[in-house]
Amino acid sequence: MADARLRLLLACLLLGAYLLVYTPRIDSIDGQALLAAAAAVARHGAPVIGAIGAQDALLPIDHARMTAFGVDGAPYTKKGLTPSLLLLPFVLAADALPWLGTRAAAMLSTPLVTTATALALYVFVGWLGYRPRTAFAVGLVYGLATLALPYVRTLYGEPLAALLLLLAVMGAFRARAGDWRGQALAGACLGLLAGVNLVSVALILAVAIYAWWPDEPAAFSLTRRLAAGWKDRLRAAAAFVLPLAACLALIGLYNWARFGSPLASGYHFASGEGFTRPLLEGLYGLWLGPYRGLAWYSPVLLLALPGWLMLRWARPGAAALLLALAAAQTLAYATWWSWEGGIAWGPRFLLVIVPLLAAMLAPLIEAAWTRRALLAAVIGFAGLSFGVQLLGTLYSIYPWVFWLYANFFDLSQAAYAPQVYTDPALSAITGHLALALAGQPLELSWTADGLALTQPLAGAALATVGGLLAWRAPRRAPALAGLAALAALSAVAAAQNRGEAHRRIAALQAALQPPGTVAAATTAFDETLLDLEIRAPVFSTNAPTAPDDRLAAALWRYGWAQGGRLWLVTWFPPADAANWQERDLWARAAFGLERAAAGHRLLLFDLSPAPEPDRAAGHRFGPITLARYGVAQAADGLRVTVEWQAQSPPAGDYAWFVHVLDEAGQILAQQDRQPLGGYAPTSGWKPGQTVTDRLVFPGAFPPSVRLRIGWVNPAAGQRLPAFSPGGAPLAEDFVVLPL
Repeated sequence: MADARLRLLLACLLLGAYLLVYTPRIDSIDGQALLAAAAAVARHGAPVIGAIGAQDALLPIDHARMTAFGVDGAPYTKKGLTPSLLLLPFVLAADALPWLGTRAAAMLSTPLVTTATALALYVFVGWLGYRPRTAFAVGLVYGLATLALPYVRTLYGEPLAALLLLLAVMGAFRARAGDWRGQALAGACLGLLAGVNLVSVALILAVAIYAWWPDEPAAFSLTRRLAAGWKDRLRAAAAFVLPLAACLALIGLYNWARFGSPLASGYHFASGEGFTRPLLEGLYGLWLGPYRGLAWYSPVLLLALPGWLMLRWARPGAAALLLALAAAQTLAYATWWSWEGGIAWGPRFLLVIVPLLAAMLAPLIEAAWTRRALLAAVIGFAGLSFGVQLLGTLYSIYPWVFWLYANFFDLSQAAYAPQVYTDPALSAITGHLALALAGQPLELSWTADGLALTQPLAGAALATVGGLLAWRAPRRAPALAGLAALAALSAVAAAQNRGEAHRRIAALQAALQPPGTVAAATTAFDETLLDLEIRAPVFSTNAPTAPDDRLAAALWRYGWAQGGRLWLVTWFPPADAANWQERDLWARAAFGLERAAAGHRLLLFDLSPAPEPDRAAGHRFGPITLARYGVAQAADGLRVTVEWQAQSPPAGDYAWFVHVLDEAGQILAQQDRQPLGGYAPTSGWKPGQTVTDRLVFPGAFPPSVRLRIGWVNPAAGQRLPAFSPGGAPLAEDFVVLPL
């Protein structure tokens, strides 16, 4: 009973604490890519990440970008599929529940994953033979005094990878006891782990050997072992291999469908990504260096070394496995071009093995209950480590990164100056400590736009409920705790629907109707574009850009390939010469309508083939003739093509109007524009020059509608005189044409 109480208390305490520091912001391009892929799958069935194109383009190093274009020209992520699959239910919940935003819902995933990891660690420590209070202490240390704490504010894949690797170890541990379900758990988790990052295949062998190697190697006989109970052995082998092989096959098919090869994951090896750093530099940097060394960022894990020596006497096989996995993970990333893990707190890639290192603390903590000096040492290291995590949790790392980048980064070498890796004064810990000592305001989401108490109250309430349930232990305590957690999570996520960013994206969401592909040529919305619940592709580019900008041009081709409706979101004024994307749309697509929202112009175009101007006209409006026109009527709208021709040089910049009339002459829809949206002003036309405008009127119209066409001189505020093809003047200076 005490065991169940402690598990419940651990879960509620940690999740409550995580809700206190929870944020809806995704501060890494990695997390944005993972969520963009999940949102795109949920909303239009393709794992593309065009929505973060503008953010991706801001990265100064080309091979650091998340976007990799597939064989079909679509923008895919180089990140693994498994984290996006985890985020899929959160996206679906956000789409179904009006009080949930996409980012706010998705950012709940890491607190839940980290809490689950602590609970799994609790169970594993119990399996190793240690008491519940020791398991509780290990789970608490992992959840609050290691890298796990600051990473609950992120959306990286490593927290999930840490959980999967721990579960794989637990499955192998059970497999050694003869439970074939442990083999299945280990195989499935290793397969999913490869879906976080393919480098994780380097860990498979160690887990497999541990699961199959006997406890007494001296008595080992491969022939006798295989002969005894071969059916059970075959079932266990199948339980391990089949889920692992299925996951690896799905990863291969996913890569093949995107990039034409099962081994092509989208990483930019040709541009500089790869295993290019010196091994010793990476080993030092990952473990000992003040820049990102684990010894600095989670000092409590220094106790894992004596803890491992104690564990080796009690559980030699498990100790060997934990050490082998820690070594394999370290070696796998020590030579990676960015072993630091990008913009992150501490050695991000070592977060995967932090639960295993925390498990090594169990024998030391078990002994500390009866040894005061040892207990004081454990508490001291844990307290110091907790303080380091608070520095990384309560302050954004970006100001320090920007300062370091501005002063010590050599762009030509794509590397920092050597002293960055060895000088403690340049460590993020030192920088954040200086912020704290200077009284810098904490960066908490519930204080960003004025004090909002929902979030801290929900976190505190959940921790309190957990304590009460653990103390009283009612029969349905786990179910009650689950309901309390669900209520707290929902309240915290719903509380994020405030602030200017939320209002801007809500205004954009309301204006983008009817739905269509969204091309946001702006960085003003940053990652909030992920909150757009549009059942169509969304992609963004920087603006201004040049037509030959590699990333912008590729995304633009992808947008055109979608066909159908396309919304251009732009901050440019009409007919701006630098807005090549709008110019391209006016030249090749049919214009539908324009709206204003969130400080931007929203222009709807139809990329479907426009009707050919196959009907002769000949009506003249001042110096301009309607040479030909074409009409196509469909259930989704009326498409019109008009071809103008200059008879003589126009004296000013004139504008045309096209009205859709019902039988009574009432206007059902209309457009009033300069030619090609102002990109072909009539003052520049030459005699004989033709200009073609393409229009679309969204919606259904009766077959009896007619078109009213004319031209106006905006400067004079009057229509240009109109004439029939035979030259007879038209009394009202417009022409009405049947469809």
